[in-house]
Amino acid sequence: MKWIFCICFIWTATGEVLFAQTSALANQNTKNYILRPSDLIQVDVFQELDLRRQTRIEADGQVHLVLIKPFRIAGMTLAMAQKEIARRYYDEEFLWNPQVSVTVMEFSPRKVSVLGEVIRSGFVQIAPDRKLTFVEAISSAGGFTRQAQKKEVQLKRTVKNGRIEVYTFDAESIMREKGIKDLELQDGDIITVPDLRSKVNILGQVGRPGFVPIPADRKLTLVEAISAAGGFTRLANTGRVQLKRTDSEGRVQSKEIDVKSIMRDSKTRDIELEDGDIIFVPERLT
Repeated sequence: MKWIFCICFIWTATGEVLFAQTSALANQNTKNYILRPSDLIQVDVFQELDLRRQTRIEADGQVHLVLIKPFRIAGMTLAMAQKEIARRYYDEEFLWNPQVSVTVMEFSPRKVSVLGEVIRSGFVQIAPDRKLTFVEAISSAGGFTRQAQKKEVQLKRTVKNGRIEVYTFDAESIMREKGIKDLELQDGDIITVPDLRSKVNILGQVGRPGFVPIPADRKLTLVEAISAAGGFTRLANTGRVQLKRTDSEGRVQSKEIDVKSIMRDSKTRDIELEDGDIIFVPERLT
């Protein structure tokens, strides 16, 4: 059997860099790769076979190794992780001059969702060693269908506090004009390409912010649209929902609506929506 070898770094506790040969088939890492939760890693300490450990990084970013206390490794590069493990074996007085190597055996899957009017709707993987852009993700999903509304492509992103932020992009301009910078995507992003049918946009404190299509054979009301978007969240201010509508002269008209009253009182008339309406559900003050 023919083996392919490559060179990788090994850190010692004193910061010295040694070299070791390892199979390129087993080590598909790049020096700039940042460790993430769910990565499966193997930690080796030179001439200390009892300390070899293959383990998956926990959801909180911590790693459990032999002898030393658990610590957060997610967010470190491979070189940083090797140096930190060597330091801990040294500081906790287990080894005098540990020589540590870290190998990623299985990368945590990173992906985005591309939905709607694309040829192959579904997940697009983000390679572990490179970035994925907005245009690349759409291209990987087979590109737009003939019914795609390219000027109103939505991106949903969950931010650190758990809230969903929704952005709308003119994908056609990004693809056509060189001066417009493509957008770098993040793990978990959801791209939705709407069709050319009539629709409204529901934003803010609803379960599934985004586009809601207007049925071709009937009207769509405000309460129905909010229900189709997953309903209100527990933080929604249902009494101050904003409806924005662009008139025939291009002017945006804004109206505040007490949806709670509409839902509570059957005599209060629901509002019929029009193509292009934007509904924003604000967060209530606590």
